[in-house]
Amino acid sequence: INAEYGDKFYDFIGHQCIPKCTSENDWLAQYDEEGQTVGQFKLENPWFSKRKLKYMKQLFVSSGRTILEKYPNGKLLILPIGNLELNVSKIADFAGAYLGIPFEVLPTLETGVDNKEVWVKRGDKKRFVQARVAENGRFQINITAALQEVRYHLEQSSAYSLCVIALTKYELFEDRSDLFVAGMASGNQRIAVFSILRYDPNLTFSSEFWHDVSVVAKPMSKEKSGRLIFERSLKLLVHETMHLLGLDHCIYFECVMNGAGHLEEDFRQPMSLCPLCLRKMKLLTDFDIKLRYERLAEFYQQLGMDKEVKWVTSRFTLVAGQS
Repeated sequence: INAEYGDKFYDFIGHQCIPKCTSENDWLAQYDEEGQTVGQFKLENPWFSKRKLKYMKQLFVSSGRTILEKYPNGKLLILPIGNLELNVSKIADFAGAYLGIPFEVLPTLETGVDNKEVWVKRGDKKRFVQARVAENGRFQINITAALQEVRYHLEQSSAYSLCVIALTKYELFEDRSDLFVAGMASGNQRIAVFSILRYDPNLTFSSEFWHDVSVVAKPMSKEKSGRLIFERSLKLLVHETMHLLGLDHCIYFECVMNGAGHLEEDFRQPMSLCPLCLRKMKLLTDFDIKLRYERLAEFYQQLGMDKEVKWVTSRFTLVAGQS
């Protein structure tokens, strides 16, 4: 790490090493990940290639150093599947400030059920997709079918789409035996889909039946639970988008790119990037780090995320003092 990072040791101040596993279900207790150095990220990442990525149809400048110099019309796209009941435009603005790449929100993919068959709309036409529907009306969409819809929207926006990540409040599944699947990303195809339903603190889910979902005995207010879902969705979006941009899970520091084996582990992980993952994104986008911290501080203040305000303000002060 020292050899790769150079002499900017001040960037490590305040960062904590990734904690030891406390449960057999924690991510690193289940998966033996080797980690990704900054050098590996740059060497292996196709976004740095001097050759246009396969199936990309937009303008490409081979001499460009960063992703937006290579793909000057490029944007990251969010596809809402069904009503998320969130301010998706604000999520997109935040993610753009966080990653240094502009986001755009695609029109919501309308979804419904007719005679126990789930459909999505492409234009004015309904298209039935693989899903399962319970007697109580709850349904889950097959994740392969969901990714096909995401791929369709990637192709439809090929003049400027770098990646498309879909978010939905519907649950997903892959095999009949699955209770649920949180989501899936396909980096080679530049698409991903994730469900945010289990981010709702007012819901409880059966460990036996996928369709058995109930409200907790003492639910939070709608305002408080909505804020929590929003914050969790922000973290999910930036984490999964960075996977699409070539970042592996971080095994060095407490970081937004840590893997999570269960929701409790996910919720306790920070919103911030560690020094190494920040350096990776800096190489990919060449964003102004001080300006990034300023913009994030504004967002966090608007959202009432006091812990994050304190963190990015302290980072800005530290980096500005070393300039």
